[in-house]
Amino acid sequence: MKKTILAVLMMLFSGGLAGCIEGPEAGVQYISSADCGGSWHVEFVDMSNDNFGAWEGEVQFIGSDGSTETISDFSSQQKYVLLDESLTWSLKYTFYEDDIGFINNGVFYGGNNDYGESGTVDLVLTRQTSQSSSEGSDENGAVSYSDCKPDTYHVEFYDMSAFDFCCWDGDVEFTNPEGDRAYLSSFSSSQKYVILEQGHVWTMDYAFYEYDIGFIVNGENYGGNNDDGESGSITIDLS
Repeated sequence: MKKTILAVLMMLFSGGLAGCIEGPEAGVQYISSADCGGSWHVEFVDMSNDNFGAWEGEVQFIGSDGSTETISDFSSQQKYVLLDESLTWSLKYTFYEDDIGFINNGVFYGGNNDYGESGTVDLVLTRQTSQSSSEGSDENGAVSYSDCKPDTYHVEFYDMSAFDFCCWDGDVEFTNPEGDRAYLSSFSSSQKYVILEQGHVWTMDYAFYEYDIGFIVNGENYGGNNDDGESGSITIDLS
Protein backbone atom coordinates (compact mmCIF):
# COMPACT_ATOMS: atom_id res chain seq x y z
CA MET A 1 0.00 0.00 0.00
CA LYS A 2 2.81 2.43 0.92
CA LYS A 3 4.55 1.65 -2.38
CA THR A 4 1.36 2.44 -4.26
CA ILE A 5 0.92 5.81 -2.51
CA LEU A 6 4.58 6.67 -3.15
CA ALA A 7 4.23 5.82 -6.83
CA VAL A 8 1.15 8.02 -7.16
CA LEU A 9 2.92 10.93 -5.43
CA MET A 10 5.93 10.55 -7.72
CA MET A 11 3.65 10.63 -10.77
CA LEU A 12 1.90 13.77 -9.57
CA PHE A 13 5.07 15.72 -8.81
CA SER A 14 6.81 14.66 -12.02
CA GLY A 15 3.80 15.52 -14.21
CA GLY A 16 1.76 18.62 -14.99
CA LEU A 17 0.65 19.16 -11.41
CA ALA A 18 4.23 19.78 -10.34
CA GLY A 19 4.32 22.75 -12.71
CA CYS A 20 1.18 24.13 -11.12
CA ILE A 21 2.71 23.91 -7.66
CA GLU A 22 6.30 24.89 -8.34
CA GLY A 23 6.15 26.87 -11.58
CA PRO A 24 7.33 30.51 -11.46
CA GLU A 25 5.01 33.39 -12.23
CA ALA A 26 5.05 34.69 -15.79
CA GLY A 27 7.92 37.01 -16.63
CA VAL A 28 5.46 39.52 -18.08
CA GLN A 29 2.10 40.11 -16.37
CA TYR A 30 -0.66 42.44 -17.54
CA ILE A 31 -3.02 44.43 -15.32
CA SER A 32 -6.31 45.94 -16.42
CA SER A 33 -7.11 49.59 -15.81
CA ALA A 34 -10.02 48.31 -13.70
CA ASP A 35 -7.91 46.31 -11.23
CA CYS A 36 -7.32 47.59 -7.71
CA GLY A 37 -4.07 47.48 -5.82
CA GLY A 38 -1.93 46.45 -8.78
CA SER A 39 1.74 47.36 -9.27
CA TRP A 40 3.46 47.86 -12.59
CA HIS A 41 6.61 49.00 -14.36
CA VAL A 42 5.12 50.13 -17.70
CA GLU A 43 1.86 51.97 -18.38
CA PHE A 44 0.45 52.27 -21.90
CA VAL A 45 -1.28 55.54 -22.81
CA ASP A 46 -3.77 56.55 -25.50
CA MET A 47 -4.19 60.31 -25.20
CA SER A 48 -7.63 60.22 -26.86
CA ASN A 49 -9.02 57.55 -24.53
CA ASP A 50 -7.83 56.50 -21.05
CA ASN A 51 -9.75 53.24 -21.36
CA PHE A 52 -8.89 52.34 -24.93
CA GLY A 53 -10.31 49.54 -27.04
CA ALA A 54 -7.28 49.31 -29.34
CA TRP A 55 -3.73 50.62 -28.83
CA GLU A 56 -2.51 50.83 -32.41
CA GLY A 57 1.08 49.79 -32.07
CA GLU A 58 3.34 46.86 -31.34
CA VAL A 59 5.64 46.33 -28.37
CA GLN A 60 8.09 43.56 -27.61
CA PHE A 61 9.49 42.92 -24.13
CA ILE A 62 12.98 41.41 -24.23
CA GLY A 63 14.38 39.85 -21.05
CA SER A 64 18.05 39.38 -20.17
CA ASP A 65 17.45 35.61 -20.12
CA GLY A 66 16.54 35.72 -23.82
CA SER A 67 12.78 35.55 -23.30
CA THR A 68 10.57 37.75 -25.47
CA GLU A 69 6.88 38.63 -25.53
CA THR A 70 5.12 40.68 -28.22
CA ILE A 71 1.69 42.32 -28.06
CA SER A 72 -0.05 44.47 -30.67
CA ASP A 73 -3.35 46.31 -31.11
CA PHE A 74 -4.39 45.56 -27.53
CA SER A 75 -6.92 47.11 -25.14
CA SER A 76 -6.71 48.71 -21.71
CA GLN A 77 -7.18 45.22 -20.27
CA GLN A 78 -3.37 45.15 -20.74
CA LYS A 79 -2.75 48.77 -19.79
CA TYR A 80 -0.22 48.09 -17.02
CA VAL A 81 2.71 45.68 -17.21
CA LEU A 82 4.59 44.07 -14.33
CA LEU A 83 7.94 42.48 -15.20
CA ASP A 84 10.10 39.86 -13.49
CA GLU A 85 12.49 41.97 -11.39
CA SER A 86 15.17 39.27 -11.34
CA LEU A 87 15.87 40.13 -15.00
CA THR A 88 16.76 43.28 -16.90
CA TRP A 89 14.35 44.28 -19.67
CA SER A 90 14.19 46.35 -22.82
CA LEU A 91 11.10 47.37 -24.77
CA LYS A 92 11.07 47.58 -28.56
CA TYR A 93 8.12 49.59 -29.89
CA THR A 94 6.43 50.71 -33.09
CA PHE A 95 3.63 53.30 -33.10
CA TYR A 96 0.83 53.28 -35.69
CA GLU A 97 -1.22 56.04 -34.05
CA ASP A 98 -0.07 59.59 -33.40
CA ASP A 99 -1.19 60.01 -29.78
CA ILE A 100 -0.24 56.72 -28.14
CA GLY A 101 2.78 56.02 -25.96
CA PHE A 102 3.96 54.49 -22.72
CA ILE A 103 5.40 55.55 -19.37
CA ASN A 104 8.34 53.97 -17.58
CA ASN A 105 9.95 55.35 -14.41
CA GLY A 106 8.04 58.61 -14.85
CA VAL A 107 9.30 59.18 -18.42
CA PHE A 108 6.74 59.42 -21.25
CA TYR A 109 7.65 57.95 -24.65
CA GLY A 110 5.53 58.80 -27.70
CA GLY A 111 2.44 61.00 -27.81
CA ASN A 112 3.31 62.86 -31.03
CA ASN A 113 4.28 60.06 -33.38
CA ASP A 114 4.89 59.61 -37.07
CA TYR A 115 3.21 56.53 -38.53
CA GLY A 116 5.51 53.56 -37.99
CA GLU A 117 7.83 55.42 -35.62
CA SER A 118 9.92 52.92 -33.66
CA GLY A 119 12.67 52.56 -31.11
CA THR A 120 14.06 50.55 -28.21
CA VAL A 121 14.15 51.57 -24.53
CA ASP A 122 16.07 49.97 -21.66
CA LEU A 123 13.44 49.78 -18.92
CA VAL A 124 13.92 50.93 -15.33
CA LEU A 125 12.07 48.56 -12.98
CA THR A 126 10.57 51.11 -10.60
CA ARG A 127 7.19 49.90 -9.36
CA GLN A 128 4.15 52.15 -9.57
CA THR A 129 0.95 51.38 -7.62
CA SER A 130 -2.64 51.92 -8.73
CA GLN A 131 -4.79 54.36 -6.82
CA SER A 132 -8.51 54.92 -6.87
CA SER A 133 -9.51 58.20 -8.42
CA SER A 134 -11.67 60.34 -6.20
CA GLU A 135 -13.54 63.56 -6.47
CA GLY A 136 -15.45 65.15 -3.60
CA SER A 137 -18.63 67.13 -4.01
CA ASP A 138 -17.42 69.43 -1.24
CA GLU A 139 -14.53 69.81 1.20
CA ASN A 140 -15.85 66.88 3.24
CA GLY A 141 -15.90 64.55 0.23
CA ALA A 142 -19.55 63.57 0.61
CA VAL A 143 -19.41 61.87 -2.81
CA SER A 144 -16.32 60.08 -4.10
CA TYR A 145 -15.56 57.92 -7.12
CA SER A 146 -13.35 54.95 -7.88
CA ASP A 147 -12.14 53.32 -11.08
CA CYS A 148 -11.80 49.94 -9.40
CA LYS A 149 -14.20 48.03 -7.21
CA PRO A 150 -13.88 49.13 -3.56
CA ASP A 151 -14.98 47.00 -0.62
CA THR A 152 -18.02 49.24 -0.05
CA TYR A 153 -19.80 51.31 -2.67
CA HIS A 154 -23.37 52.42 -3.40
CA VAL A 155 -23.65 52.86 -7.18
CA GLU A 156 -21.97 51.05 -10.06
CA PHE A 157 -22.20 52.48 -13.58
CA TYR A 158 -21.95 50.22 -16.63
CA ASP A 159 -21.81 50.46 -20.41
CA MET A 160 -22.86 47.20 -22.07
CA SER A 161 -20.63 47.91 -25.09
CA ALA A 162 -17.44 48.55 -23.07
CA PHE A 163 -16.18 47.34 -19.69
CA ASP A 164 -13.74 50.26 -19.59
CA PHE A 165 -15.76 53.07 -21.14
CA CYS A 166 -14.49 56.46 -22.23
CA CYS A 167 -17.82 58.30 -22.00
CA TRP A 168 -20.96 57.23 -20.22
CA ASP A 169 -23.43 59.22 -22.31
CA GLY A 170 -25.81 60.46 -19.65
CA ASP A 171 -26.29 62.92 -16.80
CA VAL A 172 -26.38 62.08 -13.09
CA GLU A 173 -26.83 64.29 -10.04
CA PHE A 174 -26.54 63.29 -6.38
CA THR A 175 -28.12 65.56 -3.75
CA ASN A 176 -29.14 65.35 -0.10
CA PRO A 177 -31.17 67.63 2.20
CA GLU A 178 -27.98 68.86 3.90
CA GLY A 179 -26.95 70.63 0.69
CA ASP A 180 -24.32 68.22 -0.63
CA ARG A 181 -24.39 67.97 -4.42
CA ALA A 182 -22.37 66.21 -7.12
CA TYR A 183 -23.02 66.28 -10.86
CA LEU A 184 -21.66 63.94 -13.56
CA SER A 185 -22.06 64.14 -17.34
CA SER A 186 -20.49 62.04 -20.12
CA PHE A 187 -17.86 60.62 -17.75
CA SER A 188 -15.41 57.72 -18.04
CA SER A 189 -15.00 54.49 -16.09
CA SER A 190 -12.55 56.32 -13.81
CA GLN A 191 -15.79 57.19 -11.95
CA LYS A 192 -17.40 53.78 -12.33
CA TYR A 193 -18.05 53.18 -8.61
CA VAL A 194 -19.66 55.78 -6.36
CA ILE A 195 -19.28 55.98 -2.59
CA LEU A 196 -21.82 58.18 -0.81
CA GLU A 197 -21.35 59.53 2.69
CA GLN A 198 -23.32 57.67 5.34
CA GLY A 199 -25.93 59.41 7.48
CA HIS A 200 -27.91 61.01 4.64
CA VAL A 201 -30.89 60.27 2.43
CA TRP A 202 -29.59 60.75 -1.11
CA THR A 203 -31.55 61.52 -4.26
CA MET A 204 -30.06 60.35 -7.55
CA ASP A 205 -31.49 62.01 -10.67
CA TYR A 206 -30.45 60.56 -14.02
CA ALA A 207 -30.96 60.85 -17.77
CA PHE A 208 -29.73 58.36 -20.41
CA TYR A 209 -28.57 59.45 -23.89
CA GLU A 210 -27.26 56.04 -24.91
CA TYR A 211 -29.40 52.93 -25.13
CA ASP A 212 -27.10 50.40 -23.42
CA ILE A 213 -25.86 52.28 -20.36
CA GLY A 214 -27.19 52.09 -16.82
CA PHE A 215 -26.31 51.66 -13.17
CA ILE A 216 -26.82 49.25 -10.30
CA VAL A 217 -28.00 50.19 -6.79
CA ASN A 218 -28.63 47.60 -4.07
CA GLY A 219 -28.50 44.85 -6.69
CA GLU A 220 -31.23 46.49 -8.81
CA ASN A 221 -30.46 47.34 -12.42
CA TYR A 222 -31.58 50.69 -13.88
CA GLY A 223 -31.23 51.19 -17.64
CA GLY A 224 -29.66 48.93 -20.25
CA ASN A 225 -32.42 49.35 -22.85
CA ASN A 226 -33.08 53.08 -22.92
CA ASP A 227 -34.90 55.59 -25.05
CA ASP A 228 -32.88 58.72 -25.80
CA GLY A 229 -33.36 61.17 -22.93
CA GLU A 230 -35.06 58.59 -20.68
CA SER A 231 -34.86 59.89 -17.13
CA GLY A 232 -35.85 59.20 -13.56
CA SER A 233 -35.03 59.63 -9.90
CA ILE A 234 -34.29 57.17 -7.09
CA THR A 235 -33.71 57.48 -3.36
CA ILE A 236 -30.68 55.94 -1.63
CA ASP A 237 -31.30 55.93 2.11
CA LEU A 238 -28.06 55.84 4.11
CA SER A 239 -29.46 57.57 7.20
